[in-house]
Amino acid sequence: MGQETLQQAHQHRISGEYDPAIELYRQLIEADAADAEAMWGLGLSLMNTGEFDEALETLEKAVLAEPDNPQYLVDAGKHYTMLGMYDEAKPYFEKVIELAPSSEHASEAQKQLSFY
Repeated sequence: MGQETLQQAHQHRISGEYDPAIELYRQLIEADAADAEAMWGLGLSLMNTGEFDEALETLEKAVLAEPDNPQYLVDAGKHYTMLGMYDEAKPYFEKVIELAPSSEHASEAQKQLSFY
């Protein structure tokens, strides 16, 4: 279980096949509880199936595992925003801008913050 399984899980998620993606992400996390990328993918997949609480919890774990990963930060912030939890979202976007001010992720974070 490793990179190939992770790529299969991502491909299922990107194709909108969330159930097989969720199953593969869970297997990866079971094999390596610190697999931040699998947690991130699982969180995105769960959000798309309406499992909002578990999705946010899983995205939080990905951010905790890799606190300087701008992709995870932006996605966590966007998910909080989608749920109307703006106070919770704001610190994620601010951290992305602080970490990588000229990045594509910072541009997205700035755009998100402009709605507040």
